[in-house]
Amino acid sequence: MAIKFGKKSKIKNIILFESIPVYSGNSKHVYNEMVKQNWNKKYRLIWISNGTETIDNKRIKVIYCNCSNPIKKMLNNLYSAYLYNVAKCVILSNEFPTFINGKRKDQYCINLAHGEALKNCSDHYNLPDYIDEVACLSSFLAKYDAINFNCDISKMLPIGYSRNDVLFGPPKDLNSIFNKKFKKCIYWMPTYRQHKNGKVNTSDISFPIVYSEREAQIINRCAIDNDTLIIIKPHPAQDLTRLTSMDMSNIIFINDSFLMVNNIDNYELLRSVDALLSDYSSVYYDYLLCDKPIGLCFDDFDDYNCREGFTVDPEYILAGGQKIYNTEDLCEFICSVSRGEDKLFKNRNRIKEICHQYCDDNSTKRIVDMIEKRLR
Repeated sequence: MAIKFGKKSKIKNIILFESIPVYSGNSKHVYNEMVKQNWNKKYRLIWISNGTETIDNKRIKVIYCNCSNPIKKMLNNLYSAYLYNVAKCVILSNEFPTFINGKRKDQYCINLAHGEALKNCSDHYNLPDYIDEVACLSSFLAKYDAINFNCDISKMLPIGYSRNDVLFGPPKDLNSIFNKKFKKCIYWMPTYRQHKNGKVNTSDISFPIVYSEREAQIINRCAIDNDTLIIIKPHPAQDLTRLTSMDMSNIIFINDSFLMVNNIDNYELLRSVDALLSDYSSVYYDYLLCDKPIGLCFDDFDDYNCREGFTVDPEYILAGGQKIYNTEDLCEFICSVSRGEDKLFKNRNRIKEICHQYCDDNSTKRIVDMIEKRLR
């Protein structure tokens, strides 16, 4: 049942933020820009979290709706329902709150999104009517996002992703972060195959290319020979029960906790590596801005295409990435990165021009300026 708590209260100068994990992704960068511009002097900036993770920053106000204390959990859920009904502005990245029973005429709600259209997600999303606009990367991709969100294209806003501003900064010293000496570094960010919610299975494999200890040893040996470190960050939604923990000298698995402990943003790491290894993940679009080699694991392409499918034409859009079907292909990609080769840079730049309305580090400012205009 939708909660109407607070519907008769006056709209207040409150801006709510949502992301998974809390204080992350596109919402985080917009929040930081608002604080930088002293929005917190006029508005109360509050995060709503439905996750189990917490943050240590005491200056950031968070309402934890899934805390362990049942009484506090109930009170926090009631309070968050009230806040959603009286907030002047709601900024979402991942979830669509179910307890907003229609948007009031003097409220503004924007979804900053958490990934650009590539795979077909139209069966998983229905954009609620209360969301006024959805950020996307370009006018070209807007129509595909509208298909995925099952909404009218007029709701799509080709303004860029705030997280992509981070890709334009100076590289981090990865040798010191990982306490290893290496010449090149490849960041492997696969999309999920088997969702941990148990409802989505897009492939029979749990992780691309690396099916056994044997494949991992071959790839690790190649990485050693080419003085290359491979950093693997599995998708947060991926079911990892079938992924065996392997202790490899030049293959490292990381997660969000690793990034937090080492005080590095995921996109700071992304901009600092020499190449990206992915597949059907929307990080492909983002990394186009870095103008560096991209490898795409296509070993389960047919299976994935039959089960999940694509909103865009994958042959056209993914032409900027080197296709990898087996261990041998992956080793060749590692060798080419080590040699400083970049065979597909023309294809990549062509795709970048149509998929990015803006190729700069001003997306966050554009979004904040636009929100300010809407709130007037």
